[in-house]
Amino acid sequence: MEFTLIYIISQVITVIYYTILSFSYLLKDRNKILSANLVAHIGQTTAMAMLNGYTGAAMSAIMIMRDLTLLLQENKKSKGKDINKKLDLGILIVTIILMVVLTIFTYNGPLSLLSVIATLVTTFALWQKDVKRYKLLGIIAGILWLAYNIFIISIMGIILETILVICSVVGYIKEIKK
Repeated sequence: MEFTLIYIISQVITVIYYTILSFSYLLKDRNKILSANLVAHIGQTTAMAMLNGYTGAAMSAIMIMRDLTLLLQENKKSKGKDINKKLDLGILIVTIILMVVLTIFTYNGPLSLLSVIATLVTTFALWQKDVKRYKLLGIIAGILWLAYNIFIISIMGIILETILVICSVVGYIKEIKK
């Protein structure tokens, strides 16, 4: 591993997006969680692509689309409009199909699938619209992303994902105490 300018920039971006993700686990409002995730996943997509973690970058791009879709639906719901359940299911199915297709094109060995499984876990949690479940499954997803960061040799990703897992545990404990 070389410490090139691209690598250093990727690590700076990694610090920024992990900071945002860490705070998302401490939030209680679903809109704020989705907004924070959307911003963080833009950074994550960029940093992972810079590290040649193309499966992770592809999954992050899907997470951007997923977060945006869920945020738009949440805003529609807050305005008193009904969410079409068939459309909701259709979006979930399209998301999973996109994950499969992008994984086929970016597959780089079995460890590259860690990001895919982490994305599936998080997507399932978000689609349940239950903040408590989101935080619990965030712990599992965090462990998977930690392993993926080891795979793509992102030093800051390893350090910060460890911190994020701790934040998700704290957020989950706070939620349970409520």
